[in-house]
Amino acid sequence: MLKNSRYYQNQNRLILKSFMAIISVLLIVDISVSSISWKDNPVPMTIHIILITAMIISFLFYIQQESLTSKRLFIGFITIYLYVKFWTFPDTVIMLRLLAMGPIIPIFLFDRISFYVVSSLNFILGPLFILIIVQTDLTDKFQYLSYDGFGNTINFIAIQILLVFVFIGTKNRMQSADAFHKEMQQAKQLNSIGQLAATIAHEIRNPITVVKGFAQLLHQDKELNESQKYYVETMLNELEYTQIIINDFLSLAKPQTENIQIVQLRDELRKVCDLLASFANLHNIGITLHSSDNLAIEINPIELKQVLVNIIKNGIEAMSNPGFINVTVERVDEMAQIKVTDMGNGMSQEQIDKLGTPFYSLKNRGTGIGLTLSYNIIQKYKGKIVVESQLHKGTSFSIYLPLYEKDKRQQVM
Repeated sequence: MLKNSRYYQNQNRLILKSFMAIISVLLIVDISVSSISWKDNPVPMTIHIILITAMIISFLFYIQQESLTSKRLFIGFITIYLYVKFWTFPDTVIMLRLLAMGPIIPIFLFDRISFYVVSSLNFILGPLFILIIVQTDLTDKFQYLSYDGFGNTINFIAIQILLVFVFIGTKNRMQSADAFHKEMQQAKQLNSIGQLAATIAHEIRNPITVVKGFAQLLHQDKELNESQKYYVETMLNELEYTQIIINDFLSLAKPQTENIQIVQLRDELRKVCDLLASFANLHNIGITLHSSDNLAIEINPIELKQVLVNIIKNGIEAMSNPGFINVTVERVDEMAQIKVTDMGNGMSQEQIDKLGTPFYSLKNRGTGIGLTLSYNIIQKYKGKIVVESQLHKGTSFSIYLPLYEKDKRQQVM
């Protein structure tokens, strides 16, 4: 993967260098064979040379350092150059077309902000320039515009609209490719984790079971003093924690795809809330459940329970002060929404973007496998998880799952 990435980076650099060489040659030829002379028009020629020099230098810096500043300077200089050329060579019909095509440079260099700026300038200044030329005595210089000012204006605006759609299409393709790449990376990670889980199951689980069994027998020994009992209890707790991690790995390695049932969400959520009530009480946290309708979905109840327990338990552990976990269920179009809201520390957008990544966790002893498993389960049933969070205010996990067909028909009726 790194070799492929390096190859395309080198290809991109080669394309930029070729673009730089062609642009430089064309600019130098243009100034050399220009119809205006230095003697008769020193100011326009000076401006041309300054802009050409600035463009070449800024683009050279961009190729060497790939800095955003040098890239935007180049786009700015070439945009100004096109406007100057338009006014300096009024007899050249192609200059209006080149000016209209100005936004294609930021598209080529993948700069969203620069595209918006250049395109906005063209939308405003292009038609304005044509209007000024048509309504004044400048028509003597810009004769090609005087023949059909309205038609040239429409053509100019049409080119801008076309470039906007080109930009949107290019942007969407890039985002789609990036999303596909991330999904492929995650799939490879999950595959590696699955293979690792199988090894863990055979090589680690059995010895841990033996150690845990002997520790339980030792714990029943009445001759142990208080210190020794504490040591054995600590050992049992740590073994239990290790067993939980192994089970999470095994859930990734062997997802439970059978036993899909019609599940009533209100009933299932009530069971999960009752299950976690004692754990929440230990942290001085209350769990509230609100459900207007008892919506039904098709899912493996064991997997749904895994998801709900993971997310609600994470919410409880995220709260350092007493408070409430609010769980609500409602219909949103043809989806059932399960929303779990805590009053914890919240997360930044960067942290939210990393949720679901294997081994990424905000907890001191977390592995990140629980949320990875939750995301995979929900996606498997054509659902999604949406996270909203504010630092120091709390976090909301919204789980969307398709309604059972019967509920969908009732909604339509």
